[in-house]
Amino acid sequence: MPRKSNRKKKKSVRWPYYVLATVTLLAIGVFLAYKKLNPTWYNINKNKYPITGIDVSKHTGRIDWEKVREQQVHFAYIKATEGVNYLDPKYKVNYQGAKASGLKTGAYHFFRFNKPGKEQAENFLKHAHLEKEDLPPVIDVEDWGNKHHKKTPAQISEEIKTFIEIVEKRTGREVVIYTNESSYNSYIADHFDSSLIWICTFRKEPLLEPDRWIFWQHSHDTRLEGVEGWVDWNTFNGNEEAWRFFAQQTL
Repeated sequence: MPRKSNRKKKKSVRWPYYVLATVTLLAIGVFLAYKKLNPTWYNINKNKYPITGIDVSKHTGRIDWEKVREQQVHFAYIKATEGVNYLDPKYKVNYQGAKASGLKTGAYHFFRFNKPGKEQAENFLKHAHLEKEDLPPVIDVEDWGNKHHKKTPAQISEEIKTFIEIVEKRTGREVVIYTNESSYNSYIADHFDSSLIWICTFRKEPLLEPDRWIFWQHSHDTRLEGVEGWVDWNTFNGNEEAWRFFAQQTL
């Protein structure tokens, strides 16, 4: 009887190790899958693309903008609004901090497919600060976060068009469209031929024609000193002279 009891005890002690090993393997698998889907390209040709920027939201956490500026960052886009009534709670402090540090600053709106473009434009214009020296406004168009809707791609494109027309008329600035490759093909291609594109792609170079894109987002998980969370890493399509020309365009 005592020996039988000891064997049971040894077996019961082992199971936590099996659970820990299983959890560890799952965590490694998830991490590797994430890195495959979200690689960070550090081999950007800085002779060709010397201008770098970030985009942030409340999820980025606390940001020391002076430290950000010291790390070869030239511009920052700040999330302002989403849908018809959402204001990012960190928008004001991030916008003011980025501008005070001397970074070229802009604002973006996350577009909700299940909401009217007109009402979303009004929400953005109500809250976003667009001073004459700021970068052009941006509309963020992507399937991520937009799964629950019943609209066709054509209907979504029309709502995006409405948003852009209202914002451009009220601000006098061309709206840049942020999107990824799949969303570009679904909602943007063949509908917005004259719009500048901010493309998210994890290739070594965007597939779009060189004169079609203005910004290229190639990482979602960049770490910067002075920033609590991850930042999205972006490259401007042009040299320093092209950047100065683009950045000097005003309202």
